Amino acid sequence: MEPLGTQLYAFGIVLLAGVNLGIFFDLFRVIRGLVRPGIISTPLLDLLFWALVTPVLVLYIILANWGELRGYVVIGLALGLGFYYLLLSGLVISFLLWLVDLIRRLLNLVITFVVWLGSLPVRVIQEARFHYHHRTRARARPRRMWRISPKLRWRSWKR
Repeated sequence: MEPLGTQLYAFGIVLLAGVNLGIFFDLFRVIRGLVRPGIISTPLLDLLFWALVTPVLVLYIILANWGELRGYVVIGLALGLGFYYLLLSGLVISFLLWLVDLIRRLLNLVITFVVWLGSLPVRVIQEARFHYHHRTRARARPRRMWRISPKLRWRSWKR
């Protein structure tokens, strides 16, 4: 029989494992909401989730009570998961969505800057061609013979 302190320690670790399971599941829910998987990719994402979560849970159970699966381990996981969903799930999902929005805005800013930086030489070349073209056209115009423009008959009524 284990002492009560050891059992409470193990129960606390298993409660923490339930909370971490909830955090991983909310992260999975946010990713799934962004990706919107189809019929074929949904089971693959579920399999990936459990492939990532199972080793973490095994590590928690080994840390808590050397891998012995007892009734209080299952109860602790369920209580930790329930505690997480009642109190923390909304906050964590809001934070994850805010983080996704921040990352999206930063990527948009970086991509816009890179495109602007990449288009800068093209714009400089176009500007140089434009000014060169208009400068050569200005030189190619014939000079006027008269310094004073002649009075035209149809302009005479404007005086």
